[in-house]
Amino acid sequence: MSLQKALNALKRKDFAKARDLIAREDAAFFSLQHFLIKGLAESALEDWAAALKTFTEATERFPNYALFWLNRGIAEENLKSFDAAIASQERCIALAPTQAEACGNLSNLYRNKRRFLESEAMARRALANGASKGDSLNCLGLALCKQGKFDEARKIFIEAHRAATDNPDILSNHANLEVEVFKFDEAWKLFAAARAIKDKPVFRHDEALARLLSGDYERGFELFEARLEMPSALRLLPSFPLWKGESLKGKKLLIIAEQGFGDAIQFCRYQKFLPEGDLVWAVPKNLVRLFKGSLRGEVRDEKSALPACDYFIPMISLAFATRAYDAPSMEPYLSAPTTPVLPKGNHAWKIGLAWAGSPTHQRDYERSMPLKFFAPLLNEVAADFYAPFVGDALNDIGDFPIIRLDVLIADFADTAALLKQMDCLITVDTAVAHLAGALGVKTFLLVSRCPDWRWGVKGEKTALYPSVTLVRQPDYGDWDGVIKKLLPILKNLNP
Repeated sequence: MSLQKALNALKRKDFAKARDLIAREDAAFFSLQHFLIKGLAESALEDWAAALKTFTEATERFPNYALFWLNRGIAEENLKSFDAAIASQERCIALAPTQAEACGNLSNLYRNKRRFLESEAMARRALANGASKGDSLNCLGLALCKQGKFDEARKIFIEAHRAATDNPDILSNHANLEVEVFKFDEAWKLFAAARAIKDKPVFRHDEALARLLSGDYERGFELFEARLEMPSALRLLPSFPLWKGESLKGKKLLIIAEQGFGDAIQFCRYQKFLPEGDLVWAVPKNLVRLFKGSLRGEVRDEKSALPACDYFIPMISLAFATRAYDAPSMEPYLSAPTTPVLPKGNHAWKIGLAWAGSPTHQRDYERSMPLKFFAPLLNEVAADFYAPFVGDALNDIGDFPIIRLDVLIADFADTAALLKQMDCLITVDTAVAHLAGALGVKTFLLVSRCPDWRWGVKGEKTALYPSVTLVRQPDYGDWDGVIKKLLPILKNLNP
């Protein structure tokens, strides 16, 4: 009796009632239908931990029932267990090859794992198996974009919008495509159309990045405040008011780091635009010693006990709150200690080399550069090459003539000391690039065809860091072309 009542409650979308009723069932009579009702009710209520527990037990009892694997994978994905989610969706498709929803889910999961060809194939399979045309084409367009197939992806997004005119995500994804090829006027129209359907914070966030890339800093930083409306935006969330430019005389302002280390290094420059008042900086531990020597006020580890303050502000919001949108740097604004000492090599010229950023960065697959591409540079430039960073990418060195420095680096102050002893740095877009720029170290920054917003769309110089020279990809993914541009520059500089 409880089973039928629970099913009726599920059909009328009274999910809490369905879960309550199904819980009254005797365990001795648990059936396939019991697990399906219970798990679907828990999923609808977004109780993903409970749903995963239910569907895991269901797959153990009924291992050949595809829908249990489908929904187990959905719960795992929502709990960010992406590898497990892929395995569950793959199991679903093995049992039911035409299960269109699983194909669509796998397309998204593969794309997030940077398996772009497989993502494309699964999107096409979802479409062939009768999945929602708008959703499937949207997945396909995203997979094509990640491969740099922009012309084909554009046609797909247009077709997707025709199939689902009320889906703003399609318009926003199409807008991001136009940003990739620097067609900003078209992007603004598409972002506006998406927000006219539903004004999601993610749409304003994406448009903000596009505006910043285009050089529209005022509108870009205004829209970028939308990031604070997104889930898990800040590592810290103080209880006192957000600072919006009020007088700080006799007041104390807590400035909290957010996003990556490079963002903190870039945006701490805004201290010079802040009015008189007490400042407390809450930053990751490995930035504390570096910042203490250069920033006004008190610098603390963000995980330590922090003092009561009158206001707080996330560090990137300083650009919007002070209205100092472009904040150029005409001189170094961070200083470095004198130790550790750079190990001696065999050449007069000392060059730092950083080829990889954080692997967790959303676009790391575009901005990090496989070390093999540096082979011509390492073979033809007479210099000692050093790797001024830590991380698993150092394992790529192998037989390359690069001196590891990780044993000398405990924090960014150590990295700063080592960089100041080098003649120049060659780096991809990662925190060490910002550090070198803030120190005034001569730097060659190798950037992807559509780079991070702060490097703009053209030119070799950036007002952010006068010591930095940008070396841009000639075409999408063309790191060979970057090295070909860089080699003659280095040979002319070689002492």
